[in-house]
Formats: sequence, C-alpha cells, structure tokens
Amino acid sequence: MADGRSEEISSPSNIDPTKSIQPGEQEQPKPSQSFESFMKEGGPQGPGAKTEGPSPFDLAAQGKAAVSTGPTHESILGQMNSTASVLGDLQNQMNNKNLNLRQSQKYLLRNKLTSANQNIRTAAQKTGADVGPPVSQFNRKNPVNKFLGLLADSQSQLSNAQSKIRELNSNGMSMNPGDLLLIQVKLAKAQQELEYSSVLLSTAVSDIKTLFNIQL
Repeated sequence: MADGRSEEISSPSNIDPTKSIQPGEQEQPKPSQSFESFMKEGGPQGPGAKTEGPSPFDLAAQGKAAVSTGPTHESILGQMNSTASVLGDLQNQMNNKNLNLRQSQKYLLRNKLTSANQNIRTAAQKTGADVGPPVSQFNRKNPVNKFLGLLADSQSQLSNAQSKIRELNSNGMSMNPGDLLLIQVKLAKAQQELEYSSVLLSTAVSDIKTLFNIQL
C-alpha cells in the first residue's frame, strides 16, 4: 500500500504545472533577474558587504607616481656634494705611498677618470659656469699626476657649478627642467665611474700589501 503511494507521488507525470495554489500554501517570490545576469553581476550586495578597495598594486603605482618627480636645484646640489665626496676619497687614495698600478689598471683609470671629468664638465656648463680649457693630455711618464689633475679639475667644476646654482636661487630664478635632468644624468654617470675607480685603487693597494706580507 505504502509502496504504491510512493510511486504515485514520485512520478513526474503526476505533477500538474497548471495546478493552482491550494489553501494554506504561499506563492514563492519570482526572481527579479535572470540567473545568467545574476552570475555576471556577482549577485546582490548585502547591507553589511564591504566595497572593494584599491589593490596593493594600485597603491604601489600611486606611491611611485608621487615619488617620481623631476630634479630640483636642491637635489642637484646634493648630488654634486656626493660626487665631490667621492672625488676627495679618490685624491686620498692617489696620494697613498703604497700605490703601485699595473699597466692594465692605469689604462682603466685613465678611461674612467677622463670620462667622469667630461661628464662633470658638461653638467657644470649647463649651469652656466665657465668650464675653461680641458685638462692637458695624458702623461705616460707620470700617470698619477695626470689622474690627480683630472680629479682637481672635476672638483673645481663642481664648485663653480654649485656657485651658479646658488646664485640662481638668490635671484629667484630657475633652470630649465630639461637642463636639470641632463645634469642629473651626467652627474650620476660620473659618480658611477668615480666609484669604479675607487674600487680599482683599493684593489691595487690591497695587492701591494699582500705582496709585502708574502715577502716578509
């Protein structure tokens, strides 16, 4: 008896789609949108749902855009001070009595220091400073004196350029942004070459000390 009733209820053919709602039953609310549009929109947001904020990538991009401003008179002056400090260290290394350069090291130093001097002179010229004639030709008999001459000229060019920028500041004048950017690039290149030269000199002095220790 029970099995016959179960089969009668479970059979799809016994479901009448036109059957009206019986007394006591409530009509189910119809969806306000189709299932396809619901999936595309991600469903309705509840009253306690949080709105999606910017991603970490968006925040990083905003921070990078805020930091990446162009060079200013003050930033260029600071860059010149940093370059002058490296020049001073190189001058001290050149005056080391234990310095004994190999031919390959002399060649590298000549190229690096000459290129750095040219970059510094170009940067100084953009500030309106009078750079004067270039340093005399390379002296093969005493290359260290030539190196010291390049370093001294670079220091002088930086000092004159800083004076020009301070003069512009006192007169309330500003340099062309394109010139400031060129100065920034030239100084960065010069400092990179000077730092390479400093490492090279440190290696040369270290080699001499090692040789002395072996002989002793």
